[in-house]
Amino acid sequence: MAVPYPGGTVGVTRVRTGRADAPLILFCGGNLFRRAVYGGNAARKLTLFGDVLMFDYPGYGDTSGTADYAGFHAAGEAVAALARRQADAEGRRVIAWGHSLGGPVCAQAARAMNADALVLEATTPSARAAVDDMLGWKRAFVRVRLAPALAAIDVPAALDGYPGKVVVLEAGRDKTLPPSLSRALARGLEARSVAVERLVFPNADHHDIGDQPDFQARVAAALP
Repeated sequence: MAVPYPGGTVGVTRVRTGRADAPLILFCGGNLFRRAVYGGNAARKLTLFGDVLMFDYPGYGDTSGTADYAGFHAAGEAVAALARRQADAEGRRVIAWGHSLGGPVCAQAARAMNADALVLEATTPSARAAVDDMLGWKRAFVRVRLAPALAAIDVPAALDGYPGKVVVLEAGRDKTLPPSLSRALARGLEARSVAVERLVFPNADHHDIGDQPDFQARVAAALP
């Protein structure tokens, strides 16, 4: 389906489990996520917990617009509104689930649609934190200027006062967004009195938390 947003239309797919009591999960993928390429893997992982609504970011797949974070955020808000309407019409709970760059996108979406829960998988509290981690000791000598939309990303601040539960999934062997960022994210949320539970998967890398043998049981137990 195509959903209008300020940059044009967003390409959206809904995967149904056939379970009337299943929540509706809004999935925000990483920066290279495309439904045609990675949608099957996302559906295999997330339909363990509910129906899935996934979308392409602007400039990728079937979504028109500019491939920048401002566009990603605008597309996420449009699909979040759709998720809320569908969930309300069907009497379902709503869960936002963001992986990697999709973490900040889904954090904003969770607030916008008043999601019952938010899962933040292998992501970062801010773009600045991710850049500083990448630079390591060099950050004292290198000055990086972020685009304003990226510099403004602050997931704990965006979720200040969020009434739902946040589940942080940490990949112990993540080389893309190291586990220290997930830990910093959880601490930042706790400092703002957000209900948060951090689940550590020691043998997981950035893309394979869902392949861990204890993934389904632990996440199902953590979700409200």
